[in-house]
Amino acid sequence: MQKTPISNHSEIGKLNTVIIHQPGPEMENMTPETAHEVLFDDIISLDLALAEHAQLSGVLNKVCGDVLEFSDLLADVLTDERDKLDVLEAVCQLHSQQELVDDLMALDPKPLAAQLFEGTLMVKNNLEKFLSPSRHAIPPLPNAFFTRDAVMCVYDKAIIGSMAHRVRLTEAILLKSIFNDHPKLESRGFHFDGTRKDNNDVTIEGGDLLVIRDDLLVIGFSERTSANGIDRLAERLSKNKEKLDIIVVELPKIRATIHLDMIFTMLDVDTVMSFAPLITGPNKCRAFHMHCQQGEIKQITEYSGLPKALLNFGLELNFVNCGGDDAFTQEREQWTSGANFFTFAPGHVIGYQHNKATLESLNQAGFEIISANDIINDKITMPIGKAAVAMQGSELSRGGGGCRCMTLPVHRDPVNW
Repeated sequence: MQKTPISNHSEIGKLNTVIIHQPGPEMENMTPETAHEVLFDDIISLDLALAEHAQLSGVLNKVCGDVLEFSDLLADVLTDERDKLDVLEAVCQLHSQQELVDDLMALDPKPLAAQLFEGTLMVKNNLEKFLSPSRHAIPPLPNAFFTRDAVMCVYDKAIIGSMAHRVRLTEAILLKSIFNDHPKLESRGFHFDGTRKDNNDVTIEGGDLLVIRDDLLVIGFSERTSANGIDRLAERLSKNKEKLDIIVVELPKIRATIHLDMIFTMLDVDTVMSFAPLITGPNKCRAFHMHCQQGEIKQITEYSGLPKALLNFGLELNFVNCGGDDAFTQEREQWTSGANFFTFAPGHVIGYQHNKATLESLNQAGFEIISANDIINDKITMPIGKAAVAMQGSELSRGGGGCRCMTLPVHRDPVNW
């Protein structure tokens, strides 16, 4: 099996390898009462989510050489008994269920992989468990279709997320095992491993990390990524670099802005999608430039906002408004992941079709709007110029994310800036 090296040096380079996860029965293992425990505002329909996610995977299979499924990769890793034991011991220890290791080891790889996503029911065989409100000894992973958050591929290595909420720690453990042990992925260790016990004091999630260029990152200081976590990344990622510049955007610690990519995504070398009130408006988020060299933070400078900071690094960008120019529509469409586009080649992006004002803004900025089904059914091919693929996503967006959240790029072509 030919190995795929990690190579991710921008947000926009042509996509060659990506990891996604099709929502499964884990989505139905919650109730309106327990949805908040797994970071959902409401329960969502699996059938609708599957139909929508099929459009994402269908488009990616047309435009990307290698679309990998999280659950399939995990099942492959679980075929090795040593790797299987390592995964189960880590997951069971996380949830204080070490007594389940032997029973889970007895399962074949594919059923075991499915169960790790769907959850392991709690056997109510003592009073403590009988009285427990939890249905599961090992909880399901309804957030796992947001593959972006638990792992970030940066340059030639991965970063394993240090998740802000316990319910998502299992995802990081499972993805770590894939990048460590899957024969298809050529991993060279990790820049940072958030699953290590000595990293419990930091939080880092992929929705907050944008790779602009080899020498420039933009990171969100959010409710999911801490200042301490950003300091750790700055030190690790600049360790072997003469210069690394990091722009930190201080986000409001609210549900609508859990990650930076909910208000800012790169679309092309000269174009970005942004939520104007927090990026370009009078109440825009503060930005900080961290100048790093050889593993040390040399200087920190404050800017009034992200646009001014980016301009300082030669990026004169066209800011396309999520929700158009109307403040009311901007707020509505940002809530439904209107700014969360995924770029699979320079100027070629995919996002949700229900955010109509956002798509109109893209069209006015020179992007041809194309239906996902037309790409999937070969009615049209991606044009040479800028284009935005519009997919259904009304149900998926209720989970709190968009197309960038649902994609984990492993390998991209380099970009000539």
